[in-house]
Amino acid sequence: MPMKTCIKNGIAVFADRLEQTDLLLDGERIAAFGSSDAADILIDARGCFIFPGFIDLHTHLDDVIAGRPLADTWRSGSHIALQNGITTLGSFITQRRDESLQAAIDCAQAKAGGNAHGDYLWHLTPLRFDESGWREIEEAVERGFTTFKFYTTYREAGLYSGYEELEGRIKRLHALGCRVLVHCEDEALLLRAQSAKVDWRDPHTHARVRPAAAEIAAIRRLIDIGRKSGARLHIVHVSTPEGVEAIRAAHDVRITCETCPHYLFLDESYLTRPDGQRWLCAPPLRSSWQRQRLCELVRQGAVDLLASDHCAFSKTDKDAPGDDIRRVPGGVAGLGALPHLALRLFAGENKETAMPMLARLLSQSPARVAGIHPRKGTLQPGADADLVVLKSDGPERPIVSTLADAWETYPALTSRLEIRHVFLRGRRVAGNGKLLDEQQAMGACLCKV
Repeated sequence: MPMKTCIKNGIAVFADRLEQTDLLLDGERIAAFGSSDAADILIDARGCFIFPGFIDLHTHLDDVIAGRPLADTWRSGSHIALQNGITTLGSFITQRRDESLQAAIDCAQAKAGGNAHGDYLWHLTPLRFDESGWREIEEAVERGFTTFKFYTTYREAGLYSGYEELEGRIKRLHALGCRVLVHCEDEALLLRAQSAKVDWRDPHTHARVRPAAAEIAAIRRLIDIGRKSGARLHIVHVSTPEGVEAIRAAHDVRITCETCPHYLFLDESYLTRPDGQRWLCAPPLRSSWQRQRLCELVRQGAVDLLASDHCAFSKTDKDAPGDDIRRVPGGVAGLGALPHLALRLFAGENKETAMPMLARLLSQSPARVAGIHPRKGTLQPGADADLVVLKSDGPERPIVSTLADAWETYPALTSRLEIRHVFLRGRRVAGNGKLLDEQQAMGACLCKV
């Protein structure tokens, strides 16, 4: 018989309201609201908020990028995610030109399968678009791979898509019922900026050669493509307020966007530090006024979701010889920081409005973009019983973004977020900053691999 759990006296957080209630879990699902004398387990959540499990839609784990292995394996990355209330992860599979799409899926799944704490899903980046390549794409879609990622830059890495070919792929994937994620930086504007005389020893050069104008131009082109195609598009890691405002103004386009905590809490002054190479990422950190305006837009609801873009490299790789920053891999850690910094963004705001906004940014909207709502991302009967029971006024602690041997992205920031209980499909798997049972916490792939 499935175990029944009743979480009593908590404040349930919906995307539009707060509600004092009891929540009954039956096996892997949310069963009902209201008290139950028939529950096998009773948990008192007095003074706590009950959220749907958090979802980080944009993470990079156990992969090789720019020739460097990532610092976090699936086991370490998903560990810190789950203990911080992130019950579902989205990550990426990039096909090589010399392999089939299925071989790429098999390779990625071999790393995640049996090692992922919490559930997970994949975004695909196929690189072969001949007849056989499209057959493989269609077969993957039939198995539940419905989100695809493309880039308007990184020609040297073989990932670049021109706008015309990208439009054709978007139209075809839209016809298959898919959503397309896009990394937006205009390649022509990047090349123009990089052709200027710059000091490649200086980390701050990174901000100059990847200017805000490149992101804004690419976003505007994608808005045009979305308007013509009717496709569902999602712009990843938007770093500019102008980019968000362009998306917000495109009322006739089915387009969503995310931003990341490092664009909300850090600025390009970090690149002027002696160890500034540790904060290299793409798009780069922006100016202080852009950061502040981006925070305002998130608070106004102009950004659909927050994601970490967790891409941690080892300390050794980030501190590679400093004679050329192009040798330093781009990416920062952020998985363990995501919910803490999301809450910090709304510090001092009315809980009646702030908490539902967090449920939208961290649970509901990521689930919708990933195509897994209402199975996940919401508190309603029949949904997966992925839950986070938390206090927003716990003892102050340093933020810890990763368990791997990587530099901390937010060394000066602290959090009062206290994760009391984390449930994964009805099982209590974490609490008070620890995994309770690693085997119980093992998740499953939400696509048919």
